[in-house]
Amino acid sequence: MKNILTYIEIKDGAPIKLSLEALSKASEIAAEKGTKSIALITCELADGELAKVKAAGAEEIVVVKRDAYNMEDFTNIIVEVSKKYECEDIFLPGSLDGKDLAANVAASLDTVSVTNVMEIKFDGEELIYVTPSYGATVLTESKVNKAPRVIAVRAGSFDKRDDLNGAGNLVEENIDEVKDIKSIIREVVMAAGAEINLEDAPIIVTCGRGAASDEIFPLVKELADAFGAPISGTRPVIDDGVLPKASQIGQSGKIVSPALYIGCGVSGAVQHISGMENSGFILAINKDEDAPIFNIADVGIVGDCKVILPLLIEEVKKLKANA
Repeated sequence: MKNILTYIEIKDGAPIKLSLEALSKASEIAAEKGTKSIALITCELADGELAKVKAAGAEEIVVVKRDAYNMEDFTNIIVEVSKKYECEDIFLPGSLDGKDLAANVAASLDTVSVTNVMEIKFDGEELIYVTPSYGATVLTESKVNKAPRVIAVRAGSFDKRDDLNGAGNLVEENIDEVKDIKSIIREVVMAAGAEINLEDAPIIVTCGRGAASDEIFPLVKELADAFGAPISGTRPVIDDGVLPKASQIGQSGKIVSPALYIGCGVSGAVQHISGMENSGFILAINKDEDAPIFNIADVGIVGDCKVILPLLIEEVKKLKANA
């Protein structure tokens, strides 16, 4: 029996949402194939966080304790665990670290990695991996015959399941730490305004160029504050210095899938759409009735943000006050 291993990326003592999405899909595939879904973590987790890993279908949770992240060392951990547990598929979150690890794990195992996977289909007993190109206007289907297969999952492509109820048996493994490393991460400094991780945020308020003026941007911020949500931006807004690079959503930014996405003055260029099209509910506000964002919006409001936003802010505050 060949198993499926999922590397669980941890931030601030909790699995990131994308890791749980990857694990959920891996667990679904394992159930279909009659194999075992195994999760790999590199630190101890609180019981509540372990419960999330179990709920996403992990039959076993392998713990290899480390004090800090290092690509070469974590690559070796994934490789050694995948060998010991006879894994023919290795899933990773498509985060910055996950994509680095995917390439290095594949090289170490003399195989290939498929990154940015947004759909996985069965073709008989084999799997087909679907990846987007050119802002998701072209979809590529890949079949990898050589195992182990290394798969980096695109954010928001799969549901984060909490009903798969894996056994979650804890197993601690001791793997020698790689000492011959090329770089050491001494400190991670968060950019100002990056206290809320965009990839994990349930609500995101996005500022487009149409709302980036000195007159309207404070209203966008007030709306985000009313929701307790982070502000993201389109590339022109980032290029103009209104928001930091870490706040960019799109093809050259972050891929997100919040439950609620609110676009303020966002036109809907394909480069931005490719980063948020998997949002649960999309509300768009733009004074241009032909803005492409309206083609994917669940609710579109044609109007000036400086008129619409104060009304929306007032309603949100009323709802929260009465909650």
